Amino acid sequence: MKEVIKELDSKLSSKERHKLFWKRNFDKQTIVRRIQKFGGWLSSMIMPMIGIMIAWGLLTAFFIPTGWTPVAIINDYIIVNMMTYLLPTLIAFNAGKIVHGTRGGMVATLVVFGVIAGNQVNPGFIDGSTPSPQFLAAMMVGPLAAGILKGFDKLVENRIKQGFEMLVNNFSLGILGAIMCVGSFYGMPYVFNSISWAFAKAVEFLINNSMIFLAAIIIEPAKVLFLNNAINHGVLTPIGTQLVAEHGKSVLFLLEANPGPGFGLLVAIILFDKKSRGNAAGASVIHLFGGIHEVYFPFVLMRFEMLLALIGGGIAGNAIFQIFNVGLIAPASPGSIIAIFIFAQSSGLNYLWLSVGILASSATAFGTAALIFIINRKKYSKQGMIDLNLATKKTLELKGKKSNVLKLQEEMKKPQLIIFACEAGMGSSAMGAGLLRKHLKAADLEIEVKNFPIKELPENSEFVITQSALTPLAMKKCPKAIHRSISNFLDNNFYKNIIEEIQVVATKEKELR
Repeated sequence: MKEVIKELDSKLSSKERHKLFWKRNFDKQTIVRRIQKFGGWLSSMIMPMIGIMIAWGLLTAFFIPTGWTPVAIINDYIIVNMMTYLLPTLIAFNAGKIVHGTRGGMVATLVVFGVIAGNQVNPGFIDGSTPSPQFLAAMMVGPLAAGILKGFDKLVENRIKQGFEMLVNNFSLGILGAIMCVGSFYGMPYVFNSISWAFAKAVEFLINNSMIFLAAIIIEPAKVLFLNNAINHGVLTPIGTQLVAEHGKSVLFLLEANPGPGFGLLVAIILFDKKSRGNAAGASVIHLFGGIHEVYFPFVLMRFEMLLALIGGGIAGNAIFQIFNVGLIAPASPGSIIAIFIFAQSSGLNYLWLSVGILASSATAFGTAALIFIINRKKYSKQGMIDLNLATKKTLELKGKKSNVLKLQEEMKKPQLIIFACEAGMGSSAMGAGLLRKHLKAADLEIEVKNFPIKELPENSEFVITQSALTPLAMKKCPKAIHRSISNFLDNNFYKNIIEEIQVVATKEKELR
C-alpha cells in the first residue's frame, strides 16, 4: 500500500506534493488525532496504577501529621517511601511496557531507579531547586530507556545463533540497563529537579497572581476532545503530588476532576431539552457519583456553544478553590463527588469551601446553559436530537437494500468477543461493556465483552465499539475489525441495534449449517 501511494505521489508536481504533504500532516483532523494519541499515551502511563495512588491517598488522609489520625511512623516509612520509590517506579514500568512490552518495562524501572537514587544527593542546576518525587523522570526517562533497548533488539533480530537467545536477551537488558542506570544517577536528577522547580514556580506564579482559575479555558474544551485523562494524569497529577509533599494539599487535583460544570450542564438539559431529558438524567447520576465525565461529552458535541457553560462553571469553581485555598491530598479518579470528598484535606473550612466551589460551578454552568437554551429555543426546537447511529438503524430496518453498511453486515461473522475501547479503558468503556453484557444476556447471546484502552487494542480484534472521535484511531489500530461508533453510552437504541445486527448474522450462520 505504501509503495502504491509513493508511486502516485511521484507523478504529482512539486507544488501538488507540497500541498498534499500539509493536508496529510497538518489538517485539523490529523492534528486532533495526533493530540489524542499523545494524550492517550500519557494517561496510559498513570491510569493502570490509579488504584495504587488511591491507596496512597487513603494512607495520606489518615496518617500524615495533618490527617484524620496522624501516625508518624506510617507517614515516615510508608507514605514518604511510596511517593519516593513505589509510585515513580510503577509509572516507569507502565511507560516502558507501552514502548517495548515487559522488557521495556523492566529496563525503564531499572533506569528510573537510578534517577531516584541520584535524586537524594544531586541538586538541580538552579539555586533553590530541591529533590522532588521523580514522576516526570519516570514519564520521560522510562520510555527513552525502553526505546533504546527496543532499538538494540531490532538491530540483533534474526542475527542471534540458535540456543543463545536467552543469553543475549538477558545480558543485553542487564548491560544496557546498568549503563543507563549509572548515567541517570549522575546526570538526570539535575535535569528533572530543575524542570520540577520551574513547573512549581509557574504554578506558584499563577496562584500568587490569582490566575489559576483561568485554567478552565483550556481544560474544559480539551476534556470534550477526549484529552481529559491526558491533562489530569499526564500533567496535573505529577505536579499536584509534588505540591502535596510540600504543602499538604493541592488545588491542581480539582481543576479537571470537579464534576460541577458537567452536572450543571446536564441539569439544564433535563429542564430545557425534552428529547434528551431521559438520557441526560441517567448521565447526571453517573457523572456526579460514578465520576465518568465522558457521559456529558455527546451533549456538548451536539451543541458546541455549550462549551461556554462548561468554561464558565470551571472558572467559577476554580476561583473559589483558589481564593479559599481549597485542595485535595491525592488525585480524585474517577472525578466522583464521593472520591473528591474522601481525598479532601481534612479541615472544616476546606470541606466547606470545597462544597461551595462545586455548587458555584454547577450553578454557573446551569445558568449559562439555560441562557443559551433560551436564546436558541427556536433553533433547538427544529434541530431535534442528533443521533450518530441513525445510518445503522435505517440499514437494519431496510434489510436487503444495497448500502455499505449492509455489505459489512453480510460479510460479518458472529463475533466471539466484542471490545469497548475508550482513551483509558477504565471509565466510559467499562460502563458501555457492562450495559452491552446485560443486553446480550437478555437476548440469550453468549458473547464475551471486554473493555480496553484505545492504545492497547488487540490487532486481531473482531468487533470494536468506540466513541465517535476515537473511531479513526481504532480503525487504524485494527483495520480488519468491524467498527461501530457510539455517541452516548446511555443510548439503549444503540445496544438494541448491535443485538439485532448480531442476531441477523447468527440466524444466517445457523441456516447455512
